Amino acid sequence: MTKLRKEILEWVITIVAAGLIAFVINMFGGLVIVEGESMNPTLNDSDILIRATYRFSEPSRGDIVAFKTDMPHPWKIYRLLGVKKALVKRIIGIPGDHIVVANGEVYRNDQKLDEPFIKDGMTDGNIDVVVPDESYFVMGDNRLNSNDSRRVAIGCISEKDIIGRVKLRLWPFGEFGSVK
Repeated sequence: MTKLRKEILEWVITIVAAGLIAFVINMFGGLVIVEGESMNPTLNDSDILIRATYRFSEPSRGDIVAFKTDMPHPWKIYRLLGVKKALVKRIIGIPGDHIVVANGEVYRNDQKLDEPFIKDGMTDGNIDVVVPDESYFVMGDNRLNSNDSRRVAIGCISEKDIIGRVKLRLWPFGEFGSVK
C-alpha cells in the first residue's frame, strides 16, 4: 500500500469514527453550554455539559435539565440555522405540584424546600401555581439572576421541550465530573 493510500485510509477511518461517536452522543444526549450566571454556584457561565435523554425514565424533582425555548440563540450561526436558545435549570415541580414562592422561600405542596445549593439563600418573586400535566416548573440556582418558570416568557416548560438531563461537566477540565 502506498504511503498516500495509507494516509487517506487513516483519515477516512478517523472521520467515520468521529461521525459514529457524534451520532451515538446525539442519539442518547448531546452537549449543552451554560450561558450566564443563572445556575451559580452549581454551574458556571461557559461550562460545557453532557446531557442524556429521558428515554428510560421521567424527569424528576431536583434534576438539572436543558430545554428548548422560543428565545433567539445568541450565536449568529445558530440564528441563521433557525436554532433556538436552550436553557439549563433545575426542576422544582413536576405535574400536579403546587408551587408557591413567597417571602423569599419556595414551597412545594405546602412544604418549605430545603435548598442549600441556591446562591443567595433566597428566592425572589411571588408565585402560586399548580404545575400543569406534561409540564415542569424550573428555576436556576442563582434565584436573584435567573430567567426561569417565575417569568411569564418561560413559565412552566413542556415535557416535549426538555432535551435532556445534565449528567456530566466536560469543561472546564479542572471541574470535569458528574453534576449533582
